[in-house]
Amino acid sequence: MGTIISLFIFILLLILTAFFVATEFAIVKVRTSRINSLANGDNKKAVAAQKVVSHLDEYLAACQLGITITALGIGMVGESTFEFLLHPIFSSLGLSETMIHIFTLISAFVIATYLHVVVGEMAPKTIAIQKAEQITLFIAKPIIMFYKLFYPFIYILNGSARLILKMFGMQPAKESELYHSEEELKLLIKESHEGGEISENELTHINRAFAFDEMKIVDGYLPLEKVSVVDINSNIDETKAYVSNANYTRFPVIKDTATQIVGYIHAKDLLSNDINSLSDITHKILKIKLNSKYHQVLEQMKSHQIHIALVEDEHQNPLGIITMENILENIVGDIKDEYDQS
Repeated sequence: MGTIISLFIFILLLILTAFFVATEFAIVKVRTSRINSLANGDNKKAVAAQKVVSHLDEYLAACQLGITITALGIGMVGESTFEFLLHPIFSSLGLSETMIHIFTLISAFVIATYLHVVVGEMAPKTIAIQKAEQITLFIAKPIIMFYKLFYPFIYILNGSARLILKMFGMQPAKESELYHSEEELKLLIKESHEGGEISENELTHINRAFAFDEMKIVDGYLPLEKVSVVDINSNIDETKAYVSNANYTRFPVIKDTATQIVGYIHAKDLLSNDINSLSDITHKILKIKLNSKYHQVLEQMKSHQIHIALVEDEHQNPLGIITMENILENIVGDIKDEYDQS
């Protein structure tokens, strides 16, 4: 009867080890945003899970305490239990008592360690990583109960660890404060793509978004000699005819010379019947430096509600233009409209 009870205790400790290991990996792996979303939808399990993931350091300490306690228990109960069960087997082989003791001790240690590592740690770790959300929702309430029950011990252990770190002039590292660098994010995204979670198109857009922050106007503006412009002194009817045959909606307006740009017009403004001259519908154009970054210019365009900008060098000489569409194409790819050739 004693052996059966010991075996039952061993199995129970093995299950508890698996529980704490699965909990530790699941609450680290799970997406907090997903848990918050479920909690906002009145999911009671998610509300408990939200409490756990929002106090990650404390509950990880609880998991580590649980793993340590159960591991020690497995070592104490497991070896003696399996040694007792294996002793008759080796005795039947006609070995000396010394050899029987050695073989049973080694075999008991190997079996207990194998079950602890495979069943208690490796298997639950893999399951928790693959099913992080489901595991987190399942274990939230039990781990909260364990945390409350062992709070004094967890508090003392955490305090002791902080004190030791303080003696060495170090601050405790918090798992919840770990952030991913851009390179780490790129690697994670690449691995997600290779695993089939992110499509090729999505991968391209994400990589373009990362690169966008460093892109400069010098890499993508349209030189002035390739720009379709209108003269501010042009006849309205002539301008309408010119614009109707062009494949653009916004046109820089020049005065006297091709490099003296005074603003821009929008094709739709020519539909008005109250136009006496192009100056009536000429809008102020945004002026930017050649070394400006795309994201800076995009913010200026949004702020001023202007979708076209004049690119100038350091001496304020006009070099070309850039449009909001040109900038956005660096993230989403070519934007085809009814005028673009396929």
